[in-house]
Amino acid sequence: MDSHIEFVALIGALEYTQIMRIGKFGTLFFTLGLLGLVACAGNKVDENDPAALFKNAEEEVANDHYQMAIDHFRAIKNKFPYSKYAIEAQLRIADVYFLQDSFMEAASAYETFRDLHPKHEKTAYAMFRIGKSYFNDIPSVHARDLGPAEKSVAAYREFLKRYPNTPQAAEAQTDLKMSLDILAEKELYIADFYYKRDQLESAQARYNKLIALYPESASAEKAKNKLIKISQEKPAKEPLNDKSSQ
Repeated sequence: MDSHIEFVALIGALEYTQIMRIGKFGTLFFTLGLLGLVACAGNKVDENDPAALFKNAEEEVANDHYQMAIDHFRAIKNKFPYSKYAIEAQLRIADVYFLQDSFMEAASAYETFRDLHPKHEKTAYAMFRIGKSYFNDIPSVHARDLGPAEKSVAAYREFLKRYPNTPQAAEAQTDLKMSLDILAEKELYIADFYYKRDQLESAQARYNKLIALYPESASAEKAKNKLIKISQEKPAKEPLNDKSSQ
């Protein structure tokens, strides 16, 4: 009781000091800050209760305090490794990375969950999110590295093979098709590069590769048309090649 009275007296003294220094508006903000500190002091989390710690971490997520949430989830994993909350914390770490748009970190965390808990009820969700994380990390400029697109294709194919009837299957199919189209467009870009520079054999090889790998893409039809043009152009150039070889 005495400590409570002293604390109240301290607040009163601090408020009076602030009144003298910055006036009534400054006092309002200062008092609100103190009340916030008191509220936080009254909501202390039991560090030995994984459920309470997990709830506190979720509150951090809801308040967009993502790094604090990740730290709390990691603490649960380390302190209560055999608790059900440790498994949930592993998945939520991946979710928070996803919310942060840190898609490579999210994919890695989801993969860890999949590998550690292959038969868990949320493994299907984690595998879908692996594909989604890589898909969201595909660069908008297709001339850049499309490694994320390739990983997205592999992840989604594995997911659809294992869980073809899940609620996320339709979205996975859509993303898979888009990823394949992007990879096909990159292959077409390279083939056209050779074609425009009159390197017909290299262009032909790339167009054939495109058709073999991505037969259902719009780029495959364009590649077929270019192959027809190459077949029409090559005979006119072959006599020159024969003559030069003699």
